Formats: sequence, C-alpha cells, structure tokens
Amino acid sequence: MKIIQLLLWLILAYFVILHGLYFLLLAIGAWQHRRYKDDITYTEFLRIAKSQFTMPVSLIIPAYNEATIIVETIRCAFNLKFPLYEVLVVNDGSTDETMKVLIETFNLRRVDKFGPKHIPTNAVLGIYESPDHPNFVVVDKKNGRRADAINAGVTLSTYPLLCVIDADCLLDPDGLLRLVRPFLRDSRVAAVAGMVRPSNGLTVKNGQITRAGLPGTWLGVNQEIEYARSFQWARMGLCRLQSMLCISGALMMIRKSLYETVGGSSSSAITDDIEFTMRLNAHIYDRRNKQQFSLALVPDAVCYTEVPETFKTYASQRNRWQRGTLQALFRNWRMLLNPRYGITGLFGMPYFFLFEGFSAIVELSAWVLAVVCLVLGLATVWEVLLMIYLAYILNVLLTLAAILLSETTRLRASSWGDLSRMMGSVFLDGIGFHLFHLMVRAAGTIQYLVFRRQDLGAPIPRMTPKAGTP
Repeated sequence: MKIIQLLLWLILAYFVILHGLYFLLLAIGAWQHRRYKDDITYTEFLRIAKSQFTMPVSLIIPAYNEATIIVETIRCAFNLKFPLYEVLVVNDGSTDETMKVLIETFNLRRVDKFGPKHIPTNAVLGIYESPDHPNFVVVDKKNGRRADAINAGVTLSTYPLLCVIDADCLLDPDGLLRLVRPFLRDSRVAAVAGMVRPSNGLTVKNGQITRAGLPGTWLGVNQEIEYARSFQWARMGLCRLQSMLCISGALMMIRKSLYETVGGSSSSAITDDIEFTMRLNAHIYDRRNKQQFSLALVPDAVCYTEVPETFKTYASQRNRWQRGTLQALFRNWRMLLNPRYGITGLFGMPYFFLFEGFSAIVELSAWVLAVVCLVLGLATVWEVLLMIYLAYILNVLLTLAAILLSETTRLRASSWGDLSRMMGSVFLDGIGFHLFHLMVRAAGTIQYLVFRRQDLGAPIPRMTPKAGTP
C-alpha cells in the first residue's frame, strides 16, 4: 500500500514539475519573442533582399511519391524573395509519377553534373535542369530514405547555406530573408529553426498562398494548437536555454560546412531530424571544440506543412515520432548530465529523456494507479476526479496561454471564427485527443524498447492543394 501511495506522490511531483517547466518555457519564449520584435526593422530586410553580400542559399527538397503536391511546392519556392538561391529537388526513388510530373511540368533536360561527395549516398541515376528556371536542379536517385536524399542534395549544392524543407511544405515568400538574418548578424550561428504550422486549411494558387485558414477536421485543428504550443513558444524557451534538441525537418537552415562536418543526416534514423539535431548539439556545445557555435530560432519565418487528418495516419506519424525520439536519445546518451556539453547536457538531455521520451508511460501509469487506488480503497471517487480535473485544467491553461500569446504575433488566427474553433479545440483536447495521443506514444515506446521496431510506418496520404479562385 505504501509503495502505491509513494508512486502516486512521485507521479504528482512529476506532473507539477512538467507543467511548471512548460509554463517557464512559454514565459521565456514570450520574452524572447518580444526582444526579437524590438530588434528587427523593415528596412533591415530590404537591405538583406537587395545586398550582393547576402549569403546565397541552396534550398533542398527531398521527395518520395509526391506527384500530387510537388509542383505547388516548387512554384512556391520560385516565388521566394531572396537575392540568390537555388532549388534542388531530390527524387528519392519514387514509385509513382513524381519524376514524370517534374520532367513534363518544368521541361527538364538531363545534364552531366558532379559535386564533391563528402557524405556517401545511394546511387544517383540522373541530374536534370530546366532551361526556363536556371536556379532549379532535380536529382533522381535510388531510394535511401529522406536523410539519404538530403545528403545527395547537399553533394550537388552550390552555396554555403543549406535550407531543408519537406516536399509538402510551403515556405513564406520572405522566409529565407528571415532565416538568413541570424547568420549575417553573428558568425557563430550554426543553424536556424523557423516556425512550422499546418497547411491543410490554406488555399494555394500558382505557388502562392491566397487564403489562410484552419484544417477542416477537429483533429487537424488540434494539431494547429499543438504546433502553436510546442513550435512557437516552448521551443523558443528551449533555444534560449541551449536545449533545442529537435529542429523540425520541415524547416531548417544550416551552414553547409558544418552539416558535412557532423556527418550529414542518418539514413538509419527513424526520424532523421531529431537524431541529426542531437548530434549537432553534441558537436557545437562540446567544450573541447575550439570554435563555439550556437543555434537560433526565428519566430516569424514560417513553413506550412501537411498534417494528418485521420486517426489512423495520425497514430502512425506520432508512433514513429516517439520511436525516433527514443532512438535519438539513446544514440546520444553520452550527453546526459555531462557538464562537457554545458546546459545542453545538464538540462536539455534530462528534459527530453524525462518529459519527451517517457511522459506518455508516466501519465498512463497515473491513470492505472488511480483505478488501483479506487479498488483498494486508498482513494475516494472524488479524490480521483479532483486529480483528473487538476490535470485537465493545467493542460487547458497551458494551451490557452500559448494561443493567446500567438494572437500577438503574425501567426494569429485569420478570423474570429478560426480563433473560436481553436479555443474550442483546447477544451476537447483534454477530453479525448490528449488521451489518444498518450496511448499512441506509449505504444511507440513499448514497440521500440521491447520489440526494437525501427521502420518508418505507413506514409501519410497526400492531398492535392486546395486551388485558389481564378
């Protein structure tokens, strides 16, 4: 009996610390955002856009079976406001008509082109360029997963900065301008992260976003508020604390030399973005290195990505993310509580182990213990209901704070109707979506730790972008 009561107290302490840290990260993120807003000027971005000294960028887009969406993504990339950049699409052995669509739409011609291969990749089958778009290159290669496709793109890239986005992503027209700014202001910046938001509610015409909106399902809206809470605020706080151990693969800019030094993305990783980010952190914050780098996050560089709107595809995605997080943590366990890596080792790694790696198991264990306590008479129904109510209220307050903070930024809701749907989703999240999310992550944890599952799961079915009004 005493053991069960002790476990309950430990879980209570865990939840108090977890939510306390989240509120702290939100507060730090809000403070960082305010400092950023006070520091930027419109004329500064005009100078970056017009200056011949602005560092050029290679935009790399890995693609696998993206025939329905790849054209809009590329057209969006052509519309970016930036003085000098190239677009490299890497077709990673697609089995659909991705390559055919690219050749016919952009009038591609095969060329002979080579680059220094610092990172081994699967065989390249052909390289194509378009006479209509001189800054556009398509690489056709054998399948080797997303990480291998990115590495192949890096091999053929021309410029000192790399920007990686997914094939289902739409980057804001001034996204590159905002992402490159930290590199121009500080030579110690190694990589920059931006904001990622769902694209499902957008209307797109000729590569341009003509209308913003929310996803059509409650599951999609739930992910909208989740992205606002996690990407926009908590991650800003983690960045300030040198603990941003995951830069989303949907939007990252990094120095090419550093990407190659770290060894590129791992094709054996379940989720290559978090695994690469942890290795990058281990490299730049290792106090044995002579040159110290840092990571930055730009709160107004936005990339829109497609999110799953069915429970089956959502479960597959979050299961993979959970397994990938655990794999990355165990691969980089040497940083855990290691003062050689500064705050990253002493705070960032413990935070991710305790509150990202195993939070689902702990929270579900609390539900099981609550039932056990009821059966054994260690707690009354009202005491258990009070515990559930407190957990629910903390989650609601945390998410509401994130949404209201977002309303002070350029990522605010496009209408009062959208804001109302987001607020309503906050209350629905704690009732059903959150519990489903926990069960999916707990299943992923067990599958990785017990059964060593390392596949990528089922791919998310792609939707054709919503066309704009002519």
